[in-house]
Amino acid sequence: MCYKNIENMNILEFKSLLAKSEFTPKEVLEILAKDEEYSIRESVAKNPKTSKKILKILAKDKDYSVRESVAKNPKTSKEILEVLAKDNYWICISVTENSRTSKEVLGLLAKDKNYYIRSLVAKNLNASKEILWMLAKDKDWRIRESVAKNLNVPKEILELLARDKNYYTRASVAENLNAPKKILKIIAKDESYSVREFVTKNPKTPKEILELLAKDRNPYVRIRASAALNRASVVTENSNIPKKILEERK
Repeated sequence: MCYKNIENMNILEFKSLLAKSEFTPKEVLEILAKDEEYSIRESVAKNPKTSKKILKILAKDKDYSVRESVAKNPKTSKEILEVLAKDNYWICISVTENSRTSKEVLGLLAKDKNYYIRSLVAKNLNASKEILWMLAKDKDWRIRESVAKNLNVPKEILELLARDKNYYTRASVAENLNAPKKILKIIAKDESYSVREFVTKNPKTPKEILELLAKDRNPYVRIRASAALNRASVVTENSNIPKKILEERK
């Protein structure tokens, strides 16, 4: 804890300092969690050292900003997050973004009426294959685009989205670093030159596909593909680059 200028602090500032400090004893945090000033309770809720017992109490706080801080805390348990997933819009967003949120809770939020919450679920690396399949068929293209951006999305889903009617969704597939060669080949023949251009920007695009795009009918695609080939050539000639990385470009 930093004690600099502590003699000049008023009581509210001192309590705020205690509530934020990772060195504050849990007994003191428990007292501060009942403080009448919401900002003090909010700071306790944000503190990564706050115990599960205290977070459980603060998850029922009358002030939404306190509950939102609990939802954002990386130490908040799955059980508490499940309760908060039934709270208001802003708190649901924080629950969706929390890395500890369970697949079961993400499954519930994946059915939310609000598109933004569904899009956050689609981007969450903890989303299960079943959830991603459901969201990949969502009527809102923004949700399908978010699925296409997920680095843990199964290849079968990427293959489906590579043929999506929406340009942004296909472009996101082209950018996905885990898109396999088979899918990049499909996207490299996309009707939209902008989507084909996104393939050239993907550092994992194989040399043979870049060579194909270097002969594309669109000048912008040709320029991008040629530039990517030149960069690959420089990398290949550099003996300090690990062999494993070089082979990913082949």
